[in-house]
Amino acid sequence: MGNLLKKQHVGGWFLLIAAIAGIVGVIAMLVSNGYSSAYALKGTPMLVLMGIGSVLLCLVAMWTPTLLGNHDVVSTFAILGAVALFSAVMGSMILSRILMVAGLFSYNSQNATGWSVFYAMVVSAAAFVAADLILVIGAFLPSVRKSAAK
Repeated sequence: MGNLLKKQHVGGWFLLIAAIAGIVGVIAMLVSNGYSSAYALKGTPMLVLMGIGSVLLCLVAMWTPTLLGNHDVVSTFAILGAVALFSAVMGSMILSRILMVAGLFSYNSQNATGWSVFYAMVVSAAAFVAADLILVIGAFLPSVRKSAAK
């Protein structure tokens, strides 16, 4: 692991930061889901698996350039898959909460549990958006140092 981190260049560090942001997003989504059974997300296990899968794709995109060189096909498709999965999780989470949010901002503004769920959802969505943006930026930067790639 230490040898892998020594080989990383700017793009590799961006991919690692995106993976950490994805983990934060998944944890915030689980916190949002756990406040009340009335506010449970539909398909939570699938959303968690998709979030974990996208974090793993970020790590694959970080690792494969050490074997294949910068901007290889495997890391490119891993980044595309991670962006797609992060976006799908975020979209599904927002679509599941849209009626609750509409109620909070209109007739149900005194619902303390609903506001807690909303704030955790905002943190989760912001983490997923940040992970997507960081992945896109990291895709255009070299992932490994020139001397480290085979």
